[in-house]
Parts: sequence; structure tokens; C-alpha cells
Amino acid sequence: MSAGVEQTSIRRRLQRTALLAVLLGYGVLLLVNVQLFKQQRQQRQLITIQRAERLLRSNVVVAGQPQQLQRLFSSFSSSNLMLWGHFAAQQSADAALMHPSADLRQRAEQLAQHQSRPQLFRYRSSSYMITSSVMTLNGNPFRLYLLENVSSEVALQRQLNALLLLGAVLAALLSALLNRRGIDRAFQPLTRLGDSLKAFQSNPLQHQAIEPDQLPLELKPLAFAVNDLRDRLADSFERQQQFASSVSHELRNPITIIGGYNRRLMRHADNLTDDQRRQLLIVGDEIRRLGQLLTDLVAITRAEISSQNLDCQPLCIADLVQQAIALVEPSAQSRIVVIPPEGVDSQSIEVFADRDAVLQCLVHLINNACQYSPPASPVELGYLCQAERVVLQVRDHGPGVLEEERELVFEHFRRGSNSAESPGSGIGLALVQTLIASMGGSVSIDDAEAGGAVFGLALRRCASPAPQAHPPHH
Repeated sequence: MSAGVEQTSIRRRLQRTALLAVLLGYGVLLLVNVQLFKQQRQQRQLITIQRAERLLRSNVVVAGQPQQLQRLFSSFSSSNLMLWGHFAAQQSADAALMHPSADLRQRAEQLAQHQSRPQLFRYRSSSYMITSSVMTLNGNPFRLYLLENVSSEVALQRQLNALLLLGAVLAALLSALLNRRGIDRAFQPLTRLGDSLKAFQSNPLQHQAIEPDQLPLELKPLAFAVNDLRDRLADSFERQQQFASSVSHELRNPITIIGGYNRRLMRHADNLTDDQRRQLLIVGDEIRRLGQLLTDLVAITRAEISSQNLDCQPLCIADLVQQAIALVEPSAQSRIVVIPPEGVDSQSIEVFADRDAVLQCLVHLINNACQYSPPASPVELGYLCQAERVVLQVRDHGPGVLEEERELVFEHFRRGSNSAESPGSGIGLALVQTLIASMGGSVSIDDAEAGGAVFGLALRRCASPAPQAHPPHH
């Protein structure tokens, strides 16, 4: 996932979605409540003014008598309701119960003339509803106005909205707590399955099969797939192990026999020509190279199979270096220079690793350094002590490794362009990386000062942190 994308768990997303759903639901309910109050007020206004229109039509004879018209309006009005009206270019006749001021009446008439539906407005801390209707009386247009004081209703609506909002907040909090508990319980099988997959990743062959019956329906297909993958990996590892054993048995014996015959011929080389002896030497070199290739292939196959069964334990780094030097050829031992860390007792530095695997890696790197360095140049071994790691460094004085090829050389049968003239199978570094990665470490390649390369084996440190020492190429 890219760095700009927020990484959140499914659990948090579900909790947020549930909380937003509750808030949205109560928000819709609050909006519906507001609309219902509004529709109720408007409907009441329309019904009231329709009644007023029917009253006027039934008493049309009083239309030309202002006193009778005012008495009719007064009988229709109440303490919070006022009805008035007028013909065009005439003063209005009204009821005197609510006694609206001239400013209030003027504002109400302005709103009513611009809108056909009932309008709610505020005037001096009170709320009013105004509705207007045009009808015909005695052949003349007559505009009727209905003004109602709805302050108590608006105040009641605000109280209900506040209570509803408070209920929404409390319900959201309660829902969040209940959803969190329910989501956590629902995710427990998925969490256990994740832990099982982590164990499967670290050790697939020793991983116990997942019981699908103990999982929800949605996770059962995944459990079946993981169990099937485990069985297939176990079968694949078993076949690889059989292949390694077969190759070791079927090819090593013919190579040994051919090498024996070649050495027997070399012991009688006095009867051979120079060209024949040169050809026998070439055969001997190729036999040794083929034997080394076979050994590396078997070693990396077995390492990939048994890397989960390494016996990692605290090991003294100085002892590992001395044991690795003792395992290389005597001609190479004289070229090795050990550079101890400055200010740190090398006997006190311990790493958590498998002894045989570390020795195998060191021997490969030392042999490579001797092979690619000039015959008279030394091969330097040193330690780089860090807070949590110890880096074993092997420096050569050869052509080095190009930066763009430093990942390539750890692949099977891949070699750098600077090593084309030197014999090799391209398996050694792949084996080193496989073994070191199985111990939780890493392999690196850096340029050395004045030429050459520095190969570093980073291993987990057991001892307390020590000051950083200088690497051998400084």
C-alpha cells in the first residue's frame, strides 16, 4: 500500500460505519420531525383561510358594510389568530383581538404578496405565520390575510428537536459501545485465523491444520484453502528432499569415479604429451567444478527445506570467525586478517543464530573473497556492532559488484558481470541469503575503499548494546 493511503483495520471501519449510520438515521429523523411541524402549521393555515373564504361567500351581503365585515372577522379571530382583508385601493377591515402593530401588518402583507404558501417569520422575538388568499366578492377582487402567532409551537418544536438531538448523541454513544463489543466478538475468529496464518508463514511444515468447524461460515473456505496449501507445501518439500537425496546419490558416485580415473591417469602422466596432460588438468578442474555445483545444489535445496528447523542459540562471534577460518583451505588461511572491533571485547559479543549455518555462510564468503582477490592481497574479516545487530563483514580486493547487480547475484545461477572470468556456479550467494534469512538476518553488499566489495552478514545480537565499531573498509 502506498504511503499516502491511510491504513486502517476492518474493525475500525465497521465501527465508524455503524456510528455514521446511527447519526445519519437520527439526522433523517430530526429532519422529518422539522418537516412534519412545518407541514402541520401550513396545513392548519390553509384549512383556516379556506373556512374564512367560505364564511365570506356565505355572507356576501356584508361585503359593502365595513362594520358588519369587521364584526364577521372578529367572530372568526381568536387571541393568537387575526383575520383581515380589503378590496383593491381600500383600507383593510380587521379584527381587534390580536391588535398587531402597523409594522407587523405591513411586513406580513409584504411576505404574503410574494409567496402563495404560508410563511413563517420572526418579529420582535415572536414567531408568526402569514397566509394570503385572493377571492372575488361582488365582482371585485378581495385579498384576505390570516396571521397567527405560533411562538409557543416553535418553542415546543425547538425543545423536541433538542431532546431528539440529545437522544441521538446518547444513542450514538450507546450504539458505538455495543457495536464495538459486537464487532470485537465477531472478529475473534478472524483474529485467531490471522494468528494461525502467522504461525503458518513462519513454519508451514509444523503448522497444525485449521479446524473449519470452529470458524464462521464466511471463514471456512479460507480455512480449507490454507489447509490445502499446507498439504501441497508439505508434499512439495518432501519431493524436493527426495530430489536432493537422489541427485546426491546418483550423481556423486559417477563424479567420484570419473575423478578417480582422472587422478590415476595423472599419476602416469610421464607417458603423456603436454597437450594430453593439459586436457587431463581441464577434466580435473571441470570435475571439481561439477562436484562443487552438485554440493551447492544439494545444500541450497536442503537449506530451503530445513530452514525452519535451524537450531538458533547464543553464539560467540569471535569463536564463529575462528572456526570458519579453520574450515577453509590452508592456502587461504594465511591471507585472512581479522580486525576486532574497537573498544569492545570480541569475546563478549554474542549473536542468536545456528552455528552450522553461520559457518557455512562465512566459508562461502571467504572462499569467494579469496577467489576474486589478487593472490597477494589479504581478505579482511571484521564486526560492526549495532544496538540490535552484529554485522560480520568480509572484504575482498577484487573487481567489486556493480550497484545495479547487487540484488541479482543472490538469485539462483546468477552472477555479476565482473565475475565472468572466474569459475563459479552462481549458487553460493543464493545459499548464503537463504540461510541468513532463515535466522532472521540479512545480507548486504557495499563498495570497499580503494576497490573491492564488502559482504555483510547481519545477525540478531544477544548481548547489551555496544558502541558502534569501525567496519574493516574504513
